[in-house]
Amino acid sequence: MNEETVVHQAAEDATGAAQPCTQDHTLGAAGGVETTKRQFNRYLYDNLVSNVEEQIGFWNRRAVREPNPATAHGLWLKAEGLGYALRLLYAFEPEFRELVDGASHSATNS
Repeated sequence: MNEETVVHQAAEDATGAAQPCTQDHTLGAAGGVETTKRQFNRYLYDNLVSNVEEQIGFWNRRAVREPNPATAHGLWLKAEGLGYALRLLYAFEPEFRELVDGASHSATNS
């Protein structure tokens, strides 16, 4: 598996694991009905930060290996832009955690 596939897979895993739904869902199964309950992902913030950090690292590593200077510069700019987003995530971490705690609390009470 190459680095791009790993980063893409990690992003898919994080979004799939981060569905903030607490409803019961009925799935059709052969020979019967199966009910599953999705739960709120308490690690949504950590997953998001981790994936952004991984993508920044991926673009920086790719830029270093890129023989075309213009393409390398574009990759560094992408990484720098995500760096700003990461700093915003860090700045709003307490508020994000408060929202997650509130959503988790309301999900357990319903």
